[in-house]
Amino acid sequence: MKRLFLLALIVACRSNPPAHPPDVWHDEAGHRWRALDVPASRLTPGFTLLAPSQTGIAFTNTVSDSLLAYNRQLAQGAGVCLADVDGDGRPDVFLARTAGPNALYRNLGDWRFEDITRQAGVAAPDRYSTGCAFADVDGDGDQDLLLVSLGGPNALFVNDGKGHFTEQTAGLTDKAGSMTIAVADVDGDGDLDLYIANNKAYTTLDRMPPQERAFSRATRQLGPNKYELREQYRRDYRLVNREDLGGISLEQRADPDFFYLNDGTGQFTREPMAHNPRFVDERGLELPAEREDFGLAAMFADLNGDGAPDLYVANDFEDPDQCWINDGHGRFRLIPWYALRSTSNSGMAVAVGDAQREVREAAHYVTRAHGGHGAVREVVELILKAQKKWRPLVDEYSS
Repeated sequence: MKRLFLLALIVACRSNPPAHPPDVWHDEAGHRWRALDVPASRLTPGFTLLAPSQTGIAFTNTVSDSLLAYNRQLAQGAGVCLADVDGDGRPDVFLARTAGPNALYRNLGDWRFEDITRQAGVAAPDRYSTGCAFADVDGDGDQDLLLVSLGGPNALFVNDGKGHFTEQTAGLTDKAGSMTIAVADVDGDGDLDLYIANNKAYTTLDRMPPQERAFSRATRQLGPNKYELREQYRRDYRLVNREDLGGISLEQRADPDFFYLNDGTGQFTREPMAHNPRFVDERGLELPAEREDFGLAAMFADLNGDGAPDLYVANDFEDPDQCWINDGHGRFRLIPWYALRSTSNSGMAVAVGDAQREVREAAHYVTRAHGGHGAVREVVELILKAQKKWRPLVDEYSS
């Protein structure tokens, strides 16, 4: 009898598998998911917040109300980047500060850090720092620091290999409302090139009263549905035919992005994106003018699996995001709108990873959209979905 009971128990256990096996993906409307198998242990899943008193990282990035009243663009925030700057095998932390000195924290191990900003020479308090990136741009084996700022200057801080940096312009003399930096060897020559996403160094909302920014004040009508900008507005505004908005729209101009080629020694030369065969539109034609999008983030990643870094740029407001496919020789072609299907309004950041663990990179970007009542909602979109749907569209424009 005991044997029969034990046999029945074994059969019952085997006939009732878990409701959601952890290695099975479940398709839902617009997404899919799978359960995570978290082994039982003394540790709880997730992250633990460590206090500044424990880590030694006591960093804040605040901007005064008076400074924001002068230029609200300073509310965009600033970046963080990590690298082993002194060769001790531990990642150190650099934090950019909008108003005031930046901070570099040396990793002491066991989640403890010390502030080495002053001796490292990376405080740079004379600018509104925004984006940063560590990269070995001069090919000497250590991590140099690239730092951009709102309105400039942008600069390279060359590392001596021991965590001491020397600021150089390195050809980065252009000034704009720079936000973030993307770094990659785009042309396969063995050195790292740069793409800087620019927004705008200032906004006319802080410089002109509402009546001065009115469509009727800024434009002159030449005929039925035909307008031109008055001379004094042409630096900051442009007229765009927006059929989706019902006609001609008055739009504030943004700062064009910057693309730089590295000569192999950490010196950079800017190449224009317009009238340059290196950048062509979805039809394969050179851009007739520099794009003026309110960029906030850019990232290089191999999106079509050909080994070359492609470029994704997330833009704020109504400016469409851009996805540029690299031909492997540093020449980029913009993919058409239908290859992305849709992008979110007000793109803020972009991250890339193999979300489906199928050895294929899928791009995600997080956007922040403001509702009619000032509400903020976080939107995470999967841009490149299943390979069978998206790969042929990307490949079509990669040759």
